Amino acid sequence: MAISSFGKILTVLDLFSVSRPIINVDIISEELGLSKPTSYRYLKELVSSELLQRLSGTSGDYTLGSKIAVLDYISRTTDPLVQISIPFMQQIVERTEFGCLLTHLNYDSCIDIHHELYKDITTLTYGRGSPRPIYKGSSAKVILAHLPKQRILDYYQRFAPELSKIGFAHSEEEFLLQMKQIKKQGYYFSNGEVDPNFATLSIAVKFSSKEPPLALTLLGSKNRFEFINFEKLIEILQENAALIEKKFAEISRENEL
Repeated sequence: MAISSFGKILTVLDLFSVSRPIINVDIISEELGLSKPTSYRYLKELVSSELLQRLSGTSGDYTLGSKIAVLDYISRTTDPLVQISIPFMQQIVERTEFGCLLTHLNYDSCIDIHHELYKDITTLTYGRGSPRPIYKGSSAKVILAHLPKQRILDYYQRFAPELSKIGFAHSEEEFLLQMKQIKKQGYYFSNGEVDPNFATLSIAVKFSSKEPPLALTLLGSKNRFEFINFEKLIEILQENAALIEKKFAEISRENEL
């Protein structure tokens, strides 16, 4: 399907990352294959809509604009799943002294839509808005395991080399078997897949029969997980996921009345 003109303009936003918070017309032209006049036009449109802002004192560098922060604030404070989940995530952090993440599947990556961290321990690898590869980590695996078989196969076909490289699956049959096992056991533990210093434990939050589940995840150092009652952690996650699902179902029924 052809991308609309507005959609093409928005592809400029995909050029930003934690490692590249500033772009210019040369980067746009080179990476998106656009002429410089077109690149300048895109920049002008994005600046006028406050999605980008020009850095003062530079010859033509741009960073994300104030509208991005406004949209993030609206999302954080109005998303019903996030608002429902926050109290339960805070309780999980208090009980376990681990960080807690709520993660969403976004086509070819997983994105945390909320996080609660113990004692403000932070890392750029994890946290709200931080995308992670779909083939790495417990959040991604537990979400994929609950997708229809054809969608699971689609992901394998797209990321087979990466899945083989990390030693998760070397064939389509092995990948399907892994997904089946994760769904059956109800959780997935990732030890240093995304960040060599961290491990994560995830279970699915199934809030809709039509949408992929979210992942509710515990985040902590690899060393800390070695000295914790693993089964108890799984139990705590499952209890709170069930409460989140129940609360969301209640609100959904109320809204239908």
